[in-house]
Amino acid sequence: MYINKLKFNSLYVLIFSTFLFWNCNPSHKVDQLTQVSNQNEISFKYAHKTKNLVSAHRGGSGIENYPENCIETFQYLYEKGIQIFEIDVALTKDQNLVLMHDNSLQRTSTGRQDVNQIPLSQLKEYFLVDDFGNSTSYRIPTFTEALQWGKEKPIYFMIDIKKDVSYQKIIDEIRKYKMENNVVLVSYSTQQAKKLHSLAPEMLLSVAMRNEREFEDVMKSKIPTDKIIAFTGTKRSPSSLYDKIHSKNIMVIFGTLGNIDKSAKAKGNIIYQELEKQGVDIFATDRALDVYQTLNKN
Repeated sequence: MYINKLKFNSLYVLIFSTFLFWNCNPSHKVDQLTQVSNQNEISFKYAHKTKNLVSAHRGGSGIENYPENCIETFQYLYEKGIQIFEIDVALTKDQNLVLMHDNSLQRTSTGRQDVNQIPLSQLKEYFLVDDFGNSTSYRIPTFTEALQWGKEKPIYFMIDIKKDVSYQKIIDEIRKYKMENNVVLVSYSTQQAKKLHSLAPEMLLSVAMRNEREFEDVMKSKIPTDKIIAFTGTKRSPSSLYDKIHSKNIMVIFGTLGNIDKSAKAKGNIIYQELEKQGVDIFATDRALDVYQTLNKN
């Protein structure tokens, strides 16, 4: 009887010790955590660059069951290391800011109308659809909901302001939620960049510098270089342009979305490594996870 009791107690101690070791083992705890805990604040100054960055075009494209411009997609990508989300902000009939790329709801939701033809209450009845045509349980988010999700996270929204949307309305909303240090306002010309800077001098700008003429125009614009990220387009530029941009302590963002992403998907991801060596700092892509994993293999 005593021996059986001793065996039972010994077995209990062994099981309990194993349980304690499993739960206290740091490596086990790391496995349980997502990469979110290891993410650092982003610096857009070239001199402070520690790694290449990935910007998820339309907040994340081409992911089954995760639609574009969708908060659940942001969260999914964020947990896998993505910290920059390019989003599209449109306006409903009753003047509410929402995330939607197209004029029509048809491609990316169960709705069929144009965004600006219906009020927010009606828009919220529809569900988002992924790039493969699958309906999801996710709703079209407002700009406010996106800002609230991003607050106190080490992320940036690159904000593409759709046609007929007031710059001031966007800026006011950003300031309301104190997200000035977590946004980049997207511009497509030096004139647009100057206008945005005059309205929001504290916010970063993505400014077109696809060639040396555009580079010189921006340098003459009097926009402080510490408020600029240089968008060099979707066609490869000579390294000399990247060198000039870097000499001003400005980071280069290049769009692999479209042809380059399609080529990489068909032929392999080495092109992203080639662009990294050439001088690209931030990759705007429809293949956010593939690019992120390629650039962070080591």
